[in-house]
Amino acid sequence: LCESMMQVAARVMGNDQTIAVSGAAGGQFQLNIMMPVMGQTTLESVFLMANATDAFVDLCVNDIEANAEMAEASVEKSLSMVTSLNPYIGYEKAASLAKEAFKSGKTIRELCREQNILPEEQLNEALDPWKMTEPRAK
Repeated sequence: LCESMMQVAARVMGNDQTIAVSGAAGGQFQLNIMMPVMGQTTLESVFLMANATDAFVDLCVNDIEANAEMAEASVEKSLSMVTSLNPYIGYEKAASLAKEAFKSGKTIRELCREQNILPEEQLNEALDPWKMTEPRAK
């Protein structure tokens, strides 16, 4: 199904190019002789995208389930977690931790605990991914 969506997207992009060329090729005397081509390709694109999207949702997306454990592990393993430590330990120390985490394969949290960078409560607050991703008023 993913390949089908890619094929539909390629066709729609081709139709878009057809419309662009048709608009530029236009016509003379305030009459665009390419208007039927533009209309037909626009309608074809809408039809293709609507049907492909319905099929993709019904036959694929509805059955997808997130693996919460794997997602959490990926977030925890991400080197970008170190950015939230900047206000606590400064850029240089945070960059050093990121380099060490990359070389050792350990998480930022593991290194912070090993090196006693921050108290556990403050570390958990600083490395909370929800605080990094959810909008909040200050």
